[in-house]
Amino acid sequence: MIRPALSAALGVLALASCQTTPARPLRLAGAECVRPPPMHCPDADCTGAMTTNGGSVIEPKTQRTYFLDYPCDLRPGEKVTLVLSLHGGGSYGNWQRHYFPILDQVDKYRLVVATPFTPTRSWALSDDEYLQNITAELVEQIGAKNIKWFWLAGHSYGGMTSNRIICSDFFRSKVDGW
Repeated sequence: MIRPALSAALGVLALASCQTTPARPLRLAGAECVRPPPMHCPDADCTGAMTTNGGSVIEPKTQRTYFLDYPCDLRPGEKVTLVLSLHGGGSYGNWQRHYFPILDQVDKYRLVVATPFTPTRSWALSDDEYLQNITAELVEQIGAKNIKWFWLAGHSYGGMTSNRIICSDFFRSKVDGW
């Protein structure tokens, strides 16, 4: 009598120990995910040093920086929309993040938003490798099959740059809209 009861109890314990722990959230491009997002300007009186900041994420091949905003609870295999958001001519990456405040919507709409910065403050052909490297790294880390949509967004000259790079072999096959 005791033996079947003991076997049943051990079976229940064995099943309980097989429960898997939930997957840890992704950490993309080494960017720490915090709320509020890094370098997030207040509603008024954003300092010049904050507005002109180029971001803390380093693109490994060019060593240039950019901003990366994504849901802090993003799980491996989760479907997301990837957005490459380009500032206008004469502007800065963090200014673009606040002019087009998509960073405030990353959790609600499951967005991964990369906001790069060109040191010349005007996008040129010489920036294309940097933009491609950011995109390739994020697609690799997220997984191409997990990107529902890939959008280019740009203000003014950033919009013109989106029009130009969408015609390149690299972006043509990846971008769903701009």
